[in-house]
Amino acid sequence: MGPEATAELYLRIIRIFQTRYGARDDADFPRIFICSVPLPDVVGSVDTGDEVRDCLITAAMQLESVGCDFIAVPCNTVSYFLQDIRSSLSIPVLSVPEEVAKIVKRDNFEKVGLLATAMTIKKDLYGSVLKEVEIIVPTKEKTDILTKVILNLMSGNKLEEDRRVINGMIKNLQEKGAERIILGCTELPLLIRTNRVVIDTIEVLAEAIVKRAIP
Repeated sequence: MGPEATAELYLRIIRIFQTRYGARDDADFPRIFICSVPLPDVVGSVDTGDEVRDCLITAAMQLESVGCDFIAVPCNTVSYFLQDIRSSLSIPVLSVPEEVAKIVKRDNFEKVGLLATAMTIKKDLYGSVLKEVEIIVPTKEKTDILTKVILNLMSGNKLEEDRRVINGMIKNLQEKGAERIILGCTELPLLIRTNRVVIDTIEVLAEAIVKRAIP
């Protein structure tokens, strides 16, 4: 979730196998099952009803039933339901916020910015895994603007105007002291690809998947 972010994650995994491990033949790549889940809206809404949770658990159980060794969810927002998903399975589930937290702690960042959906911010999904790190978030007004950008991206519209908006938000968070900016929605790396101050959550998850997949 969303579908294009999932496609980008798949491509990044493949690129890592090609560039780092010299993968070429089909047998050089891991077996991957993709379950694209048509969820109720979790971007424009902060409501977290049972329907979303049940959709996620059903999808995760389907992946477990086909023999997956572990699951990765390329969506920051639905990490709110992570414990419910994990408790329904006997296989591990990777968490984007948890993987990002490892990087933030490894590099000893004390203050980070967060660009994310209203639900991710309201539910403090990053604060729960970065308890000793100061997290700076945009104002509600800017978060509302960010939501519109995310919805544009989910519609396949990568607008230069939206790129300028996001870069402006990144600069603003830096001016407030953020050492790195977490792109806390996996749609955002579809628009912001070359900014060295950001933590790209698609790339972080791709690296975590490859690390776990390699024997």
